Amino acid sequence: MAAPIAPGPTTRRPRTRPSPQTVAHVLARDETCVFPGCRVPAFRCDLDHVVRPRPGDDEDWSRAQEADNLVSLCRHHRVVRSRDGWRPSLLADGAVRWTAPSGHLYVRPGACRTS
Repeated sequence: MAAPIAPGPTTRRPRTRPSPQTVAHVLARDETCVFPGCRVPAFRCDLDHVVRPRPGDDEDWSRAQEADNLVSLCRHHRVVRSRDGWRPSLLADGAVRWTAPSGHLYVRPGACRTS
């Protein structure tokens, strides 16, 4: 009987997470799920990439974990985004512009308040 073959080295990149400061910034900025009309508090949401990082590009993975590429999405709307093809764009003022599969645009205003 032949000896078992040892697994070779993997090129898979280890999973990275945003820093605690980045997470706090995104949660404070968004306050709730950023899908139009949703009011689930951000602290109960997942952080999702606006632009997904390219596989194998370490620099792209680093940029993907920055606050300007992350939004808060509740589990339901994260599935809706992935399954149905909704596309978010994070605007400079903290608003999120959503493009529906039909091509219609919806803007969820930024949650940042001014006194």
